[in-house]
Amino acid sequence: MGRQHDDEACVTVHLPYEPSSVRRARHLLAEDLRRSGIRDTVVDDAGLVVSELLTNGLVHGRPNADRTIAVSWCVRPDLLWLSVVDGGAVDELQAVQLNDHALSGRGLAIVDHVCESWHFERSHGTRVTAELAYA
Repeated sequence: MGRQHDDEACVTVHLPYEPSSVRRARHLLAEDLRRSGIRDTVVDDAGLVVSELLTNGLVHGRPNADRTIAVSWCVRPDLLWLSVVDGGAVDELQAVQLNDHALSGRGLAIVDHVCESWHFERSHGTRVTAELAYA
């Protein structure tokens, strides 16, 4: 696992491309956000968002060249920036309509509901970034 601080408020963690990394990412994120003084309800929402983004990357993406998946977060004034990068390439990502019968496919709809915004970009893989407001 690699960990780097891009600046004082940003962290990037490279985790193994495997399902157990979802739990590890949530744990690392929660520890860091609590140390930054972020309240528990926001920490919980951020953990949910990272879990959904990371799970999508593991299910629909590919490992990065080093067989990892990267998770980043930045604490900005009134905003958390949450991002996951995998080695896959997608043409389009969109949130699906939530319904009572779907057994999967809710991840981006949840992110869309919880966050102010989210987007994806393709450059050396797929990066999905969400912005979670807090006050």
